[in-house]
Amino acid sequence: MFAVVLSFEGESEEDLGAGIEHVKDEVIPALEHAGGLHGWWLVDRDAGRRLTLMVWDTQEQFDAGMARIQAARAKDPDRRRPGPSSVARFEVYGSVTGGG
Repeated sequence: MFAVVLSFEGESEEDLGAGIEHVKDEVIPALEHAGGLHGWWLVDRDAGRRLTLMVWDTQEQFDAGMARIQAARAKDPDRRRPGPSSVARFEVYGSVTGGG
């Protein structure tokens, strides 16, 4: 199990909007049926900052999910999609889910 963290720092209001629309229109629909994924897309509008956190069970599931995103992007190659300021990969060594 591993996590991929993408940071988007210092975005303008327009970049925030374009990034959020891209995630809602292309990324989430491409991944909503992906196996082995837990994903969160976060925004701090006041700071112009977005964060993506995806936790994947396997590399194969990650690769398949990224291929689905690329296919969605290919349908509208000229769409504005602000790129991340950093991308990092982490091994997941522990987790907890609230039980009640």
